Amino acid sequence: MRQFRAMGRADATPFLRGLSGVPTLVVSATHDPIAPPAAGQALAAGIPGARYVEMTQASHGVTLRFAERINALLREHLEGAEALSPAPSAAGQGAR
Repeated sequence: MRQFRAMGRADATPFLRGLSGVPTLVVSATHDPIAPPAAGQALAAGIPGARYVEMTQASHGVTLRFAERINALLREHLEGAEALSPAPSAAGQGAR
């Protein structure tokens, strides 16, 4: 319970703009009582360029109950992010 109270008091909103340029996908479930869509919408609105998707037939645990759809969204998001990233330089290819 203490963690839930602490989460309710924490506000990272001022830091979200710092994620500008970072490909961001925010997924919410329409019927989620723990992480309601309004929270996801606010999160996405605070991150310039973020994409917001709401799963209308879902509740909490959307990643488990709708794994196929979530995985498709993640694949699409990661492919798009990869396309936006600069190609590695020849000098940096051997370094890991």
